[in-house]
Amino acid sequence: MSSGGARLEILLVMVRRHTLLPATVLVATLSAGCSSVCCAQSKVQPSWMASTRTSVKPERKQEFEGYLKQLMAAHRRAGTAWFLTFDTFAGDTTEYTTIVPVMKFGDLDGPSVGTAVLGQPGWERLSRNMARCTAAQTRHYATPQADLEINRAEAPAGIYWVETSTLVAPGRMSDYLNWLRDDYRPALEKAGVARFQVWLPIFGAAAGEIVTTRMLENLAEIDAGAVLSRALSADEVRNIAAKSAALVTSSYTRIVRVRNDLSYSADK
Repeated sequence: MSSGGARLEILLVMVRRHTLLPATVLVATLSAGCSSVCCAQSKVQPSWMASTRTSVKPERKQEFEGYLKQLMAAHRRAGTAWFLTFDTFAGDTTEYTTIVPVMKFGDLDGPSVGTAVLGQPGWERLSRNMARCTAAQTRHYATPQADLEINRAEAPAGIYWVETSTLVAPGRMSDYLNWLRDDYRPALEKAGVARFQVWLPIFGAAAGEIVTTRMLENLAEIDAGAVLSRALSADEVRNIAAKSAALVTSSYTRIVRVRNDLSYSADK
C-alpha cells in the first residue's frame, strides 16, 4: 500500500514480481527487537528491520522450509525477539520473505546468530544447504515509520497482507510522507483498517523506495471492493489519488501470507 496503494484501492490493480539479486547466504545476523507487523508489541522498538526476500527453486521448497525452521530455531535460542516469515500468495509464488529486528546497526558487528548458536561449521553447513535451494535473493535494511502506521491493539492479527513498494519521485519524499500522514492514513482509519505499516528502506533498495503493508481481514475483503470506497465518496477517493500522482514514479503490489509455522513472536 502507498500512493500506488491508493491506486490499488481504487482499481485493485496488478500484482507485483520483484527482481531479485543473485543469492549468496540467506538471512543476515540480527539481534533482538520487535515489529508491529503481526507480532507482539515491545516497549522498546527496533531502530531497523532487516527484510530478506529469497526465490526458492520450486522443487526444493519443502526442503528449504525445513532449513528455514532450523534458522528460526537458532534465532529463538539466540534471544531474537521475533522472526517473521511470509510467502507470496499473489506474485512470484517461489518467494519467501523473512523479517527480523535490529535494535541498532552496530549490533551487526558481532558474530552472526548462526555462528553464535550453531558454531562456524554448523552455520556453514546450514548456509550451504539453504543456498542449494535458492535461485535468487535480496536483502534491505529499513527504518519503521511508526508515526505513519495504524496498529489497533485489539484487532486480531491477519494472515494476508497487501504489500506495495513505491518509488517516490526525486525530491518528493517529504511530500509523499506528508500525503501518507495527512490524507491516506486518515482515510484508511475511516475505512476501519486495523493495521497499516510503513517502512523506509535505506540500504539494499533503490533511492526513494518506500514499502507499505495493509492487513486484510481475509481474502473475501477484496471482493467487497476498494477499501477507501467503503468510507469515502468517489470524489474524495479521486482527490486522494490525484494528490499522490505527481509524487510517484512507479509502484508494485503483491499479496503476502504470514507463515505461522515459520514465525514466532515475543509472547510465544
